Amino acid sequence: MVCGLKPALGGDTMNTSLEKLDRLCQGLRLDAFGAAEVDNKLGDGMTPLETVTAFLEFQYQHKQDRAAALRVKNARFPRIKTFKEYDFSQQDGITAEQMKRLCDFTWLEQAFNIVFLGAPGVGKTHLATALGYEAAIMGYTVGFITLEELVRLLKTSEISKPNQTRLNRLRRANLVIIDEMGFMPVSRAEAHLLFSFISACYEHKSLVITSNKSFDDWADFLGDAVIATAILDRLIFKCEIFNLTGDGYRIRHRQTIL
Repeated sequence: MVCGLKPALGGDTMNTSLEKLDRLCQGLRLDAFGAAEVDNKLGDGMTPLETVTAFLEFQYQHKQDRAAALRVKNARFPRIKTFKEYDFSQQDGITAEQMKRLCDFTWLEQAFNIVFLGAPGVGKTHLATALGYEAAIMGYTVGFITLEELVRLLKTSEISKPNQTRLNRLRRANLVIIDEMGFMPVSRAEAHLLFSFISACYEHKSLVITSNKSFDDWADFLGDAVIATAILDRLIFKCEIFNLTGDGYRIRHRQTIL
């Protein structure tokens, strides 16, 4: 019942109307459904206004879904993780309710940061990825990167166009997730590059950091106590910190031969 006229149209007239609607949709790049499929989805007895409204709602939702999928793809998550998959019962340092509250993203609008600290395997990357995924679905641009990758981009962006493109995308993102902070030491020169990146984000965008090192140990892996203090000063000024405890997932669920 395209335009609310389905009951009054014969077969040939209906086909002509659907073909015309298809051409119009293509011209307007409204490609959620073909005209015939839309016609089947709409209910009988709808007024012309109701028909047009329902049709545009289909198209709008389709565009929203495609945009969200593109944001998730561009975030470059290593894999998709959700909060439903995380076992909060095994973790004293964080609750499902806290994560639910973070998903209103008021903190992101205010350029607050989130830090997940804890031993390997406690779910830091899982939680950071799930939070980033929810942000992307909600309409925010997100970038996920490990510290090792970020340092490489910062060192090579001036001589590598692809690396420069990716670094610029991170700089434009609403939310940047830096994973594995502290897993590998960095040189003093690299620490200075990292400081410049975090300083540029300060109070302009939100960062989510995962680290297996307590803040007291950051001077060691950064190789410079002054730079470590400066980075932490900017990172934790507006920040929510979660200290995850307990045995890691892989230890609890290790597989054995016998």
